[in-house]
Amino acid sequence: MAPRSIIVLLLAPLLLLPCCKDGRYDDYTYRIPEAAGDGWEVASSDQEGLDPTGLADMMDYLASSPGHNLHSILIFKSDKLVFEEYFEGYLYATDPPGSNGDFIQYDRETDHYLASVSKSITSVIFGAAVKEGYITNVDTLLRDVLPEYQHILTGRKEGITLEHLLCMSSGLHWDEWSKSFEDPENDVIALFHEEDPLEYILSKHMINDPGQEFLYNSGGTNVLGAVIERATGMGLLDFGNQYLFGPLQVEGGMWERMAGGYMFASGGIYLRPREQAKIGSLFLNHGYWGSQQIITGDWITASTTEHIETNSLIPRAHAYGYQWWMMDHHVGGQTYECIFAAGWGDQYIFIFPGPDMMVVVNSGNFLSYGGVSVFELVEDHI
Repeated sequence: MAPRSIIVLLLAPLLLLPCCKDGRYDDYTYRIPEAAGDGWEVASSDQEGLDPTGLADMMDYLASSPGHNLHSILIFKSDKLVFEEYFEGYLYATDPPGSNGDFIQYDRETDHYLASVSKSITSVIFGAAVKEGYITNVDTLLRDVLPEYQHILTGRKEGITLEHLLCMSSGLHWDEWSKSFEDPENDVIALFHEEDPLEYILSKHMINDPGQEFLYNSGGTNVLGAVIERATGMGLLDFGNQYLFGPLQVEGGMWERMAGGYMFASGGIYLRPREQAKIGSLFLNHGYWGSQQIITGDWITASTTEHIETNSLIPRAHAYGYQWWMMDHHVGGQTYECIFAAGWGDQYIFIFPGPDMMVVVNSGNFLSYGGVSVFELVEDHI
């Protein structure tokens, strides 16, 4: 695999936090998260209606589950951070992808590899381009946005729109599952050594008509990244810094590049947990962070509409929006609608509009599973 270039978003000094002895939380006592001057208000969980005893039970359960591979759990209620805990674990390494790097104590200043959560973030950047008037119609044909590929976008491909790419229903074949990430023939890995990644993606054969069926396709998200660049006249990272990361006061982060100078829009972002939550909070606050509107309410509605039914890739998810998943959590006889971003290795931003709540989890389940289901953790303890 060709080496990946890493592009820094914005930087801030490293602040190390105290950790619990040996990374264990037996006899855990709940504590209010620390205010860090990063725009997040903190509060006690019981003040916001969450039982701290249940959260302590969760921590004791994790303490009795050695090797669980969780790196961080953050819970937000009514725009307040009410729970924040970090664990020991390995850093993500790229050779091969998902292998173990250094063993560290994670903390709130650790940039975490987000894998396909990057897709949902790219969709938010796309929404910012819509808000600023650079992109006016998601029904626009792709061949009209990328005219230099019209010789490829023929036949059934002529009908591919931007919305089809947003919903992963372009009809283009894609395979990132049957071959390992150590295999250069894996479609994702090929993006790092093909001279023109866009041509590689768009040259795939069609397996059905556009809009007919969901097919998980990281290639399509990377085409969306190029569409943003063409529409705005700015690099994807430059536009993202100006219209998303900057306004959100994102001070950490990195973003990988593919071949051809394109950002790895489908899976290359590293962010800190509190920064990930800022992106999720836009969906609970009509697109606003503080007094600044990042994306419109209309874009949030479109992004979280069930545009197409999904398959069994994430068994609990039943539909897909604009690079966001939809599912229902069933707890205590109640059903909670959930919008979420998901990434390889168990990276999640769970958004619950009903109770005005959000859960952010980062993990290291890349090449090995630690035995703790994040979905069950959310349902059984949170």
